[in-house]
Amino acid sequence: MKNKWTVIDTLIVLAVIVVGVVLFKVFGGSVDAGAKTTIEAVVMLSEQEPHIADAIEVGDKITVSLTEKDAGVLRDIKVEDAKKMVFNSVEGVHYETAVTGKVDIYATVELDVTESDLAYSTGSTFVKVGEKMPFRGKGFALEGYVIEINEVSDGE
Repeated sequence: MKNKWTVIDTLIVLAVIVVGVVLFKVFGGSVDAGAKTTIEAVVMLSEQEPHIADAIEVGDKITVSLTEKDAGVLRDIKVEDAKKMVFNSVEGVHYETAVTGKVDIYATVELDVTESDLAYSTGSTFVKVGEKMPFRGKGFALEGYVIEINEVSDGE
């Protein structure tokens, strides 16, 4: 039996290519890297030792990844006595209680990021509210959560 290439074979190959391109556009990455912008991300570092808050200074270079590549500048720091939510199972209520000898640190970091449809990113690190983020500088290496993002410039 001879294998002949037919018009139907050509149409099938073209249909597969079109479906592949459509799937890539819908689910795959885009060629456009996204817009460059500057944001301020507030990172909450909960239940830290007070001496760590003393080591963090406005103007410090802060690394927000484990690769030492993605960094920003600390613009503001706010320190409060640490509190945590506790559940009282007898009464069935939640209440806030102080954590003795600990502080909560709210650090505002300015980052140059790339904006996409899904998130901001600086290098390999995604910056989204609720995202766990490394927070490292001279004399400290912590992990915190992004609790707020404010856009400083739109990169134009």
